[in-house]
Amino acid sequence: MKTIYLVRHAKASWEDQVHDWERPLTEAGVERAQKVAGLLKSKKIKPDKIISSYAFRALNTAVIFAVELRFPTIQIEINQSIYEKKAIDILDILRKQDDKHETIMIFGHDPSITELYNMLTRKLLLKLSTASAAGIQFNVKQWKSLGSTSGKTLFIEPGK
Repeated sequence: MKTIYLVRHAKASWEDQVHDWERPLTEAGVERAQKVAGLLKSKKIKPDKIISSYAFRALNTAVIFAVELRFPTIQIEINQSIYEKKAIDILDILRKQDDKHETIMIFGHDPSITELYNMLTRKLLLKLSTASAAGIQFNVKQWKSLGSTSGKTLFIEPGK
């Protein structure tokens, strides 16, 4: 069994005159990320690996989750290929992961994170809101098999 936790970055500011990838989280974004990370901690979620987009808002969200879930922040893998890519590109990243990892948490952006959820579960989710996480479990032994069967949604937090 393999499990993926898809996380959309928390709310970011549009006020600063910076490049898009440099946009910081808002105070409300930080608070919501902490809340959702706490919900995942209460579910006893412990990722084997965390992969994040290099954009500040995604990486900052990943750090908030890592701290709450007691995952060493130094071990967060930063992947430039997640920023401004399509869902199929992120799926390709996941398919190349080492099979020793059973659970991977990935931090990215919309629309690709929502599209990846839809692709992997064969369901229609219109939009994963900021700082939300979706857990998906797959009855496969190898990451390269992702997408060959639909995954089972374990949760979407915060729920509706």
